[in-house]
Amino acid sequence: MPLPGLRRVVAAVALLLAGVSSVALAAPASAADDRFTGTARLPGCSGSVVRWAPARPTDPAVVITNGHCVRSPFLGAREVLVDQRQWRRIELLEADGGVALTVRGVHLRYASMYRTDLAVYELRETYAELAAGGVTPLELAVEGPSRGDRIRIPSGYWGEQRACTTTGTVHRLHERAWDWWDSIRLPARDGCAIRGGYSGSPIVSRATGEVVGIANTGYVGGRRCIDSACEEDRRGTVVMRKDMNYGQQTWWLTTCVGADRRFSLETPGCRLARPRG
Repeated sequence: MPLPGLRRVVAAVALLLAGVSSVALAAPASAADDRFTGTARLPGCSGSVVRWAPARPTDPAVVITNGHCVRSPFLGAREVLVDQRQWRRIELLEADGGVALTVRGVHLRYASMYRTDLAVYELRETYAELAAGGVTPLELAVEGPSRGDRIRIPSGYWGEQRACTTTGTVHRLHERAWDWWDSIRLPARDGCAIRGGYSGSPIVSRATGEVVGIANTGYVGGRRCIDSACEEDRRGTVVMRKDMNYGQQTWWLTTCVGADRRFSLETPGCRLARPRG
C-alpha cells in the first residue's frame, strides 16, 4: 500500500492521513527496543531523529523522513531540493510515544524521490539541547539490512510499530515516474503490514538498534507500476508482488558527511543524487 504522499496520487488523501483509530501491534517489540525512542511525528508522516557516528553533542540535530512527505504535489522523478528554509512542525517523541519536544523552524538540507525517497531536516536545536528535553537520537547505520535481518518499524504518526524479517532488496523499484534503487523488502504477511502514516518511519535493526532504512511504499493492488510499486531485477524482468511493502536505503546519507561532520553533496564519495545543472 503506498504510504501518505504516494497514495494521494491514486486516491483521496483522507483515506491515508485520517485514521479513525489505531490498530494493535502486528508484532510487539521487546522492551529492549525502547519502542518510540528517537521517532518523530510530522503532518501525515513519520520520521526519526538520527545521528551519524562522528556527530558531537554541540552539532545541530537531524531529522529524516521521506522525500514525498516534503510537499504536495510531489517532487519530480529527478528533482532534488537542497538548502531550503521551511516552517515545519515536528513532534519528537519519548520511548512511550509521548511528545518530548516540538520543533518548528527547520532547514531542509536535502529532499529527493530519486534513488532513495529521503528528506533531511537540520534543526536549530543541538543534540545536547534535545537530550536536555528528553529526546534520544537513533544511530544511523553505515550499511543497509541483509536478507533475513530482523527489523522493526516504529511509526511516530500512529504511535504503533511493526516487526518482521527482511526478504532481501530489489534492484530497482518503480512507481509511476519514480525510480528507487536497492529497495528493502518488508513482507506484510510476516508482520510488516504498514499503512498510510508510516511514511518516513525508520527501519530499525533488532540486532544493533541502528536505522538501516526508511519505509515509503507498498502493494495496494491496481495497475502495475502505477497504483502499486513494482520490482525490476537485473535482467529487466518486472513483477508486482502482492502483500509486499518497501523501504529505502538511508546509509547513503552517511557517505555525504564530511570531515566537519556536516552533510554536503560535495563530500567525496557521496551517493545521493545532486540537482541537475
